[in-house]
Amino acid sequence: MSDIDINVETLLLVSLWDPICVFQGCFKIVTLQSHPSKEQYYIFRCEVRHATKMEFMKNAFSPDDYIVTHLYRQTQKICPDQEDDSHEFALYILKYALYTTIVEMLMNNPQKEHSLAMDDSFLDSLLDNIKPILNKEPLWSEPLKEIGFAVAMDFCPKEEMGKAAAKTLINGFIHEDENIH
Repeated sequence: MSDIDINVETLLLVSLWDPICVFQGCFKIVTLQSHPSKEQYYIFRCEVRHATKMEFMKNAFSPDDYIVTHLYRQTQKICPDQEDDSHEFALYILKYALYTTIVEMLMNNPQKEHSLAMDDSFLDSLLDNIKPILNKEPLWSEPLKEIGFAVAMDFCPKEEMGKAAAKTLINGFIHEDENIH
């Protein structure tokens, strides 16, 4: 393992299936080898085109079907640079992590999918539960996982584009030589 190896955990909080699939939740990115480990949290909203529940089970992953409409690091909106390959690679990793989480949810816990559509009052109480994440408090506990569906995967890149993606995710889409993005 290298210091670029990361774990990507996806906490899926909202899933809507009609007419366009919409998913909302949080990504937790953690380095696997550095001490102390570095963490980065992203709140997201993603639309998935050309997908039904059955298509998720049958079709292979296609990043072009995933449109990340909102991406935040804490309260700062992230606007990935379309011209920056490392941003594109990082988005690919997040989209794949979301795909993996959706497939796991549909295969292993299909009843959970029904409990992820919410009304405004439940969403307000949910926001109270995820405020510690937004404030970078170390709270990603088992009770928080019960409000959604979570899947974690390790990403240990060997190629340069994978290493660039991992660095971008752990650095919050900020280049090491930049202060603000």
